[in-house]
Amino acid sequence: MAGKSDFSKVQHVGVVVKDIGKAIAFLEKLGVGPFDVGGGKKTFTIPFKGELHGKPASWKTTISFAKMGGCELELLEPTEGAQALKESLDKTGEGLHHIGFLTDDMDKEIANFKKNGIGTWTIAREDNGGGFLYSDPSPVGGIAIEFRKIGKGK
Repeated sequence: MAGKSDFSKVQHVGVVVKDIGKAIAFLEKLGVGPFDVGGGKKTFTIPFKGELHGKPASWKTTISFAKMGGCELELLEPTEGAQALKESLDKTGEGLHHIGFLTDDMDKEIANFKKNGIGTWTIAREDNGGGFLYSDPSPVGGIAIEFRKIGKGK
């Protein structure tokens, strides 16, 4: 059922970049980080299957993150395929892409967007019940709102 979304806790801030290695090197030089995705690696590339503008899509994204207080800084480099991140990078260049919140019910968030006249830019669901969705870019800086559901076993 549609209700109000919970914006009380920012889980992460997503920044789209052209070259994730250069972005990490710059930010770590400033003292942000460390960027660590486990196993001694700073990045990982993940394939997604979902929708882009309501149509089936598949893409790959290279990701890294670093803790900043109670929030994560998520760096995202669109690696392959049509995706919301690439659209942003092409249109506005590198920078803030989305603000991410956790949810237990992605369908509720989609209904809330729809009820408020906000489109769903992209969505990907995982086999383990997790996934994410981005709102259409906002009229405020072109920033998307992401809702992420953590799947079982994560």
